[in-house]
Amino acid sequence: MFNDILNSFIDPILVINKEKDIKYVNASFEETFYVNSNLILNQNLNSIIDEDSPLILLINKAIKNVINLKEDKLIISLRNQSKKQLKVSIFNTFVEKDLIVIHFEQNLKNQTFIYHKINSKISQSFSSLVEMLMHELKNPLSGIVGATQLLQKDLKSSNYVEMLDLIKFEADRIKNLLSNMENLSAGEANMSLDFINIHKVLNYCTNSAKNSYGYEILFEEIYDPSLPDFYANEELLIQIFTNLIKNASEAQNNTGKIILKTSYNANKKFLLNENDLPEKKPLQVEVIDFGIGIPESDFENIFDPFVTKKQDGKGLGLSIVSNSIRTLDGSIEVTSENGCTNFCLNFPLKTTLKDDYEKNFGSR
Repeated sequence: MFNDILNSFIDPILVINKEKDIKYVNASFEETFYVNSNLILNQNLNSIIDEDSPLILLINKAIKNVINLKEDKLIISLRNQSKKQLKVSIFNTFVEKDLIVIHFEQNLKNQTFIYHKINSKISQSFSSLVEMLMHELKNPLSGIVGATQLLQKDLKSSNYVEMLDLIKFEADRIKNLLSNMENLSAGEANMSLDFINIHKVLNYCTNSAKNSYGYEILFEEIYDPSLPDFYANEELLIQIFTNLIKNASEAQNNTGKIILKTSYNANKKFLLNENDLPEKKPLQVEVIDFGIGIPESDFENIFDPFVTKKQDGKGLGLSIVSNSIRTLDGSIEVTSENGCTNFCLNFPLKTTLKDDYEKNFGSR
């Protein structure tokens, strides 16, 4: 039961005895510090952390004085790993008197990590924007399409007909885009869902990039072939990953390397459901670049509409990404440090048939 309680924590947990032998780590610790519990359990903590590390010094103090300690900003690095600034709490347990529990927490104040809970404020702001665009654009667009159809009846020249066909095609394309945006604004109403292969979506997005702005980018694909199809909207997924890949490419001046990684992460939990209870979203996709990174001053606002540092940017790309992820009941985390920026997305693995899906989650 003690292990079950510790494993329910979203933050990294490490349990050692007073000799500093590692007795337990939870899944979040493994993921945060890139270690395998099978390789470190029952090993001494000094085997993975230097003896003069601030963490070891803090642990020694807690053990010697039998007290609980807390440090809001502690620099921690496992051997051969980059440094992390974390909040650390050390507890002497009452359940097992010989055990010490060490709780790690991301320090949001240093802005190197952000957990983006897509909240109603951004959603409402984006929805209001879309509703305004619908009102302002639909009427003139219908007028363009109607006038084009009338002209097509009267003009016989092949050149004019081709140009009018092009105008009508582009107008219809804008109309479809606006309809998709309208569905997005309405939440999930009228959104078509189907079984989607995430690798097919990523391949489509990377091929589109390679044929345009990203032809000099090296795409490294680290895919888990065992991932099942999941119930989602393909157009929204394409929209999400097209924006993220384009941003990653622009961060490197359309050169360099972008890593696309998929995995099944059953241990990652999120406080995102309506009751703020842990919720699993095991289908994980990461878009990693090695460009200019995200400045600390911009981190809190990167998902807000109209916020951009790009010379020709509109500031809508990441706002669209966040709203699309919310619509698909997904989550996004962003880290940017040491020349590496990682957008990590997680989705619930809903593989039920449509009837069952609508029964459990509501009609689409």
